[in-house]
Amino acid sequence: MSAPKAFGVYTARFPFLDSAETKIRPVIVASKPQGPHGVIAVVPVSSRPTREDIDVTINEWSHAGLLKLSVARVHRLTTMLQADLIAELGVLDQKEIKALQASLKKFLNL
Repeated sequence: MSAPKAFGVYTARFPFLDSAETKIRPVIVASKPQGPHGVIAVVPVSSRPTREDIDVTINEWSHAGLLKLSVARVHRLTTMLQADLIAELGVLDQKEIKALQASLKKFLNL
């Protein structure tokens, strides 16, 4: 796969926190690939309505390639290998990109 798009929504092999297994989950790419292994920062996406104050609701979910209203779980920001991305679903619209950028800055104290 070529370099992922910034704020693109992708399916990815996402690791469970308590085992070596993975499941396929949507994520939003939040950084360019870094280093020889292509490490990227991603924001997991969930369709569960509960959210933290720092999380961002994706109202334009169909534009992003998602099946229903979803939440970008900024409080779960993590890294993974670019090779774990499977397929591009879509991209966030500009309003949601700005909201996600603001939320990431707040989360990271930038």
